[in-house]
Amino acid sequence: MRTRLSFIPVLLFISILYPSWLPAQEGSDGRTHEKFFLRFLAGMGAGNIALDFPESDMVFSAAGGLFHFQIGREISKNLALFVDMGGFSLSDPKLEWQGTSTTLTDTSLNSNSWGIGLSYYIMPVNIYFAGSLMLARTKIKNQDQDLGESKLGPGIFLSIGKEWWIGKRWGLGITGFYEGAWLKDKEDAQGYNASINNQIFGIAITATMF
Repeated sequence: MRTRLSFIPVLLFISILYPSWLPAQEGSDGRTHEKFFLRFLAGMGAGNIALDFPESDMVFSAAGGLFHFQIGREISKNLALFVDMGGFSLSDPKLEWQGTSTTLTDTSLNSNSWGIGLSYYIMPVNIYFAGSLMLARTKIKNQDQDLGESKLGPGIFLSIGKEWWIGKRWGLGITGFYEGAWLKDKEDAQGYNASINNQIFGIAITATMF
């Protein structure tokens, strides 16, 4: 399947790698990543949902909002295993199909996902890498009326972030993220079920409790 957006990595580290900016994170003040793990992510990005039809791809694209909730526990030093629940929504997307382009008002496309992931911190700089394997589903609505949904399918959620301590157990930060899913639509009257490719990438604010 072809999509009109490609994943462009978000570079977050220009302002955080200088040693003079690195706060003491572990040992000197007692703040560490311990056992319980809870993270909220909320952000914005550029996304699209593309359906692969025989004659041409149908591509919905828009800015969108993303939210994820992750809860688990540390299984090794600075390494947490968690359950991940979240997704993203595109509102009033631009539709491109068969050489035409139009904006769909009062329309939203929502991707919901559930899965399991790992988060690893590099200390003492408090930079983390996280990834989740997900099961996802996409729905389309118009004025709160459901117009259709996909089958469940595989997806991933990846993030790279930096956090700053705001207390003994809480950290606030910023992360670059990518979420993608590869799904199948339900069969139409001719027995064809289109492939669906979801993706969004952008920047989120994080709040993490240890």
